[in-house]
Parts: sequence; C-alpha cells; structure tokens
Amino acid sequence: MTIYRHQGKWRFDFWKKGMRHRQAGFLTKEKARIAEAEARKKVKRTNTDFISWCESRLDDLNERRTSKYAAENEKLLKKLTLMWGSEKEITRQDIEDYLKGKSPYVANKELRMIKALFNHAIEREKTDYNPAQKVKYFSVKRRKKYIPPKSDVDKVLTILNQEQREYILVIINTMARVGEVNKLKWEDVFDDYLILKTRKSKNSDLTERAIPLNKTLKQIFKDRKEGFVFTFRGEPYGYRSKFLKNACKKAGVKRFTYHALRHYGASTLANAGVSLPDIQTLLGHQRTTTTDIYLQSIRGSLKDAVKKLEDLK
Repeated sequence: MTIYRHQGKWRFDFWKKGMRHRQAGFLTKEKARIAEAEARKKVKRTNTDFISWCESRLDDLNERRTSKYAAENEKLLKKLTLMWGSEKEITRQDIEDYLKGKSPYVANKELRMIKALFNHAIEREKTDYNPAQKVKYFSVKRRKKYIPPKSDVDKVLTILNQEQREYILVIINTMARVGEVNKLKWEDVFDDYLILKTRKSKNSDLTERAIPLNKTLKQIFKDRKEGFVFTFRGEPYGYRSKFLKNACKKAGVKRFTYHALRHYGASTLANAGVSLPDIQTLLGHQRTTTTDIYLQSIRGSLKDAVKKLEDLK
C-alpha cells in the first residue's frame, strides 16, 4: 500500500524508476492521496526518459531542419544516450562534466544542441526544467576569417570547367549559402530575380528571399530547364568541397572555402559603399550583428575618414 496511516498522520510511500518517493504528516487520507498523485505526476515530468526525448527531437529535426544539422544532432545524441541511458536523472553537473576537455568551439556547439533538446522536451511537457539552462558558454577567441583577394578568386575561376565556374559565380553574385544554391530549382529563377530558400532561422520555418539578377547571373540562367539548376550524375549537388580545394591548389593560391566567398562578397559591397541593411538582406541574416562579422576588411569610407584626420595637425 502506498498510502497508509502512521502515528496518527497519513503518508505516501512509493518507488518509481529506481527512486523512492515519500512524504508524511497529512491530516487526512484524501490529502495524502492528492499529494501522492501530484508526486507521481512530477516523477513523469523529470528528465529520466532521455532516450525517448532524443528520438522525438531527431524526428522533429528531420522534418523541420537541414539534413546536415539533423545528422550533427544525431551523432551527439547517440553519444549521450550511451553515456546517460534512459533512467538517469541528468543534472547540470553531468552536462558540465561531459563538456570538460573539449575545445571551446566544439563545447559551445554541443551545448547549444543539448539546451535545444531539453527545451524540446519542456515544450512537449515531458519535463519541467532544463539542467543545461544555466551552463555558461565558453569564451572563444574569434579568429579572423580568411577572405581571398580578387586576384586569387579570378585565378581559380580560370581553371574551372564551365559548370564549376557557373556554380562559383552564382555563389559570388548572390552571396548565397552553399545549401541554398544546391537546392535552387529552375522554377525559382525568374527574368529579373531568383528565390533562395533556407531553414537557417531559429524557428526552423522555411524562409525565402529574392535576389536580383545582374548581368552575370542572367547570362548563366539564359537557357531555362527543369528540376534543380546544378546536378551531378542526375542528382542535386551535395557539398562539393573537393573541386574547390583542388582548384585552389592547382591555381597556386591559398585555399579558401565556399563560405569565404560570402565574406568576400560582403566585404566587396561594403568597400563599394553599399549599406549594411542591404548587405544583411542579401546574406539572409536576421541580425545586423551577424552581418558585421562578415565585414572584416576596412571600408574605403573609413580610410577616407582617417585620412582627413591628417588635416587636423
């Protein structure tokens, strides 16, 4: 019996998921029964069903986010389920112990995913708290992104075949993410603009933005087709990192990535005097603070401003 009388007072006493739950001092049996029901409810809402949360989280990510992001989460959650199992009450200390010894970048990335996992469970009323909530992110010394000079980009473009060259030119002239270009379909390309689609936003909704077509883009898209714009052996492009890496080596320039071309485009526009909001819109950023990270080269306007200080002597 889980509810019984002892020394004139009522109490409840039960075991659940390997833990004993008991409380005494109730004046009536009914009050003890109500308290026991509430206690059992709280037990169900603690974080001792970790594996099922992970499965639910991955189902949600596969439906709402990119395959790359879902795969990163799956890799992490597999490690955590092996470590913590399904019955353990996961604490802040458990999370901090797991993150110890990792590089700040990796630790912060995995901490974001762990926090999102517990928030997922809270939203679905599977638990009442997030033990990772107050775990602080590690201090990271931001490294300056390498932005290739125009001369190096031109050298690489000259040794690429036509399809590869057009792929790079689309990235440069739209400042799109690689995933956005890989998923670009001919139905999203119009006479004067194209539509880029991404799930980069926090709420995972598919967002779209229109990018005007300049002369280079109009030339690339002059012959309309069907399906995906860029395909390889009949399938849409994946992350084609090898051909750019090999092209940099063949051209004799310092290696740069597709993502560096977004920084290259943003800095080029900033130096040309394009406004920050316009650059932000082209990049598809929700916050101007993110766009600022891309603008690492000193704008020409700032050079002119500093030069004018010489006249104050």
